[in-house]
Amino acid sequence: MRKTILVLFLFCVVACVAVWAVVRFTDAVRFGWIPASNQTSNTVNTSVDPWAIAVEKIKEDRGEAAGGPAEIPPELKHYSERYWFLATQVAEIEKQNVYLCQDFLDLASLIQRGEMVPIPAVTDYYVLYGVGEAANDSEFSTFETESNGEAQKRVDPQGFAALQALATNFNGRSYDLNNPSDRQALRINMLSSLRPQALKIMEEVASAYHRLFNRPLPVSSLVRPEQYQHALRRVNRNAVLIETPPHSTGLAFDIDYRYMGGSEQTFVMNELARIKKEGRIEVIRERNANYHVFAFVEGVRPPDNLIEASLEKAGAPVQQTHHAEAKAAPKAKRQAKSKTAKPRRSRVNVRRRRR
Repeated sequence: MRKTILVLFLFCVVACVAVWAVVRFTDAVRFGWIPASNQTSNTVNTSVDPWAIAVEKIKEDRGEAAGGPAEIPPELKHYSERYWFLATQVAEIEKQNVYLCQDFLDLASLIQRGEMVPIPAVTDYYVLYGVGEAANDSEFSTFETESNGEAQKRVDPQGFAALQALATNFNGRSYDLNNPSDRQALRINMLSSLRPQALKIMEEVASAYHRLFNRPLPVSSLVRPEQYQHALRRVNRNAVLIETPPHSTGLAFDIDYRYMGGSEQTFVMNELARIKKEGRIEVIRERNANYHVFAFVEGVRPPDNLIEASLEKAGAPVQQTHHAEAKAAPKAKRQAKSKTAKPRRSRVNVRRRRR
């Protein structure tokens, strides 16, 4: 009798573990917990959900159409002043006084107030692929900074309250903050957010791309709180650690072009170049198979004098910033310069970064 009970008990334990493993793996694939570097196979189980079908679509063999673009538009190349690209984004952040998201408590508050818009993992026009790949399952905490060699930890009771409210019902699901798996899933879903100005640009490019190639646009990164940016820096050298990282504003996103054929890359770059010429974005083609896109809040590029003043904050050496005025304006910068000059007051809810 005891032997029978023991066998039944062991069978139940094994069954429960098997069910847990299947659920865990399914969520890992759906929410992108498996890093993109490990998702190298061109075969995806399309019976899982629409996200898997979309991933299968973006990984399809292009055959003869594969390969890089014939030419990269000057609008997507580095400026002759190497820090001008980053300084342009810093200038917009300073001009509009855009709040920088420091940690997931901050992000929860921004989502609760509607300043950040959560977006689905997959639509007809785009698919999130690799978003939140560095998200962990640790307990939520405020972001620690250093001042004069000492750790500075801010207090944010409102952020904790916003996080708890979000965990109760976020995108139709509840999350147990005491459960590591739920914490990781919540982080990934929160990182799938953008400010409306950036989302509008992303949808515009994705719609045009899907209309021509019948594929969803792969988007690899959206908002990144500074806390997450520091963790991501360990595996992604393009994750900048300056005082005003663009992704922490929610105005930046990355498009993954590693699986695109030459004609697809050319089309996407030409679309981004067009929007940049209109003065609505800053953009660059990164070597790690991403197009980094930054949306201007009012669709107007910041003036050159403000960009020059932001060079040092963008990481340029002090000596280099002192000689910036003596240098000729980069060709691509002149092409992208806005013809409208008068700025308007930002509609973004602005707050001071340090509290």
